[in-house]
Amino acid sequence: MKAQKLNTNNMNPMQMKQASVMNGMMNSINKIGKGKRKYSVSLDKSTKKFLSKFIEEVKKQFTTNNATPNIVQFLDYVKATADIKGQMELKVSYEELEFLTKMISDSIRGMESVSFKWYQFIKKGMTKVMIKQYRELLSQLKK
Repeated sequence: MKAQKLNTNNMNPMQMKQASVMNGMMNSINKIGKGKRKYSVSLDKSTKKFLSKFIEEVKKQFTTNNATPNIVQFLDYVKATADIKGQMELKVSYEELEFLTKMISDSIRGMESVSFKWYQFIKKGMTKVMIKQYRELLSQLKK
């Protein structure tokens, strides 16, 4: 992925913030898979299952967008580690941990910003449950 040059004089503050967030995410993506995995994250059984499902969905998005092989290898590693029954901890580097927490917090923010009509109470309830699961996963990653 190549960074684009932007003319900052023609941008409003919201576009500037989005561009800086995008640049930060690109930097963290480039660092994935290069460091030593010395941080261990302890996960419980339900969180491991949810993390495995979340990684499947993220992997689908990254494979359709022609992601770098480092990201795909990292996502394969996280899924394989989450699928092992006896292992309750995940070893990651600082950049990988930061990448996971950013993805999950962005997902939470995206789900919270969705507005539903009054008759979509089932979708609203399901979204609230998913937000709780994402927050639980995020809290375990930040420990």
